[in-house]
Amino acid sequence: MRTITVLYDQSAYTYRWLKPLFAAKNEFKSCGYKVEYISFMDYLPLNQIIDVVKRERYILNKAMKGHRDIVFMAFHHSSSWICSLDEVKKNEIIKKIKKHCNKLIWLDTADSTGTCSFEVMPYVDLYFKKHILKDRSLYLKSFWGGRIFCQYYHDKLHLEDETITNTNYEPLKKEHFNKLRLSWNVGIGDLFATRTQLFLHPYSRVVPKFISPLSKKTLDLQYRGSSYSPIAGYQRQQCLELVMKLNHISHSDASKKVPKEEYIKEGQNAKVILSPFGWGEICGRDFEAFVYGATMIKPNMNHCITYPEVYIENVTYIPINWSFSDFDEIINQIESVKFKDVAIEAQELYKNYFNKNFNKEFAKHIVNELER
Repeated sequence: MRTITVLYDQSAYTYRWLKPLFAAKNEFKSCGYKVEYISFMDYLPLNQIIDVVKRERYILNKAMKGHRDIVFMAFHHSSSWICSLDEVKKNEIIKKIKKHCNKLIWLDTADSTGTCSFEVMPYVDLYFKKHILKDRSLYLKSFWGGRIFCQYYHDKLHLEDETITNTNYEPLKKEHFNKLRLSWNVGIGDLFATRTQLFLHPYSRVVPKFISPLSKKTLDLQYRGSSYSPIAGYQRQQCLELVMKLNHISHSDASKKVPKEEYIKEGQNAKVILSPFGWGEICGRDFEAFVYGATMIKPNMNHCITYPEVYIENVTYIPINWSFSDFDEIINQIESVKFKDVAIEAQELYKNYFNKNFNKEFAKHIVNELER
């Protein structure tokens, strides 16, 4: 029996994302792997009441002692303590942890197919990423702002953004190409659990309350989103402007922020949910659409692959061009049978990811990526 020991940055976001590993702990055992956190306290989402930086440093120090088999490191590139250090100090910690384990795996927690931490590649055995560019050779070069869609808008519209213009992400080197692996997207994380449920059930995921796409819905379209960046947030700003111009369908006031409870009720009552990219391509709004029985309209995702594969054009979502040139044409199809069929198919597919059979598939996927 091999053992996978998980270290993470103590954030609620990462904790929810890691839950599939522990929900499938029995299935991993069937594959010959035991999954555990490095500390008992890590099973509990205490990030609201503890000093997360102090806690992160504690588990990193603990990982530099003793000896372990396989170690997973899940630390966000922009918000964790270790990733705030200069490259030399960060890599020194990673090298020390590597000396105390048989195999070291970096779990990239970034929201996008880009913004990679490839500078750790020389010190880890494998590098797992949530969603990967279909053409993996693209990682051998740099993207403007670290994202392929930022490069697109920079080239097409000559947009600039002071927050990310000078942000550089090291491209992948050819000698490390075979270390790149596919992990899993946030859709199978514990997205719909309350804080209490997270605390009480460290070994399971909450099954969301699905709303039938055939139920009566009085709102044609929901979109609410903030545009925090001229280029990474370009799609969100476009959606806001385009939605606010619609006068022949009912829609949310995209310019206003509402309480979470109202936002949820609004989504549950919507026939269509518009879900543009943010800092990354995939976000929780995508899976809210599946749960609420709404048809998701989203910028085309055919540039990337993820696990599980939930983005199937005109089957689980309605794709629009990154230029939004076909926005009006697509919006005018809201009442079509095609839209309803997409909502039904997407929800049925997503339901499958909350049963024991999927836990088996998930465990096999991770083990296969580890062993190949």
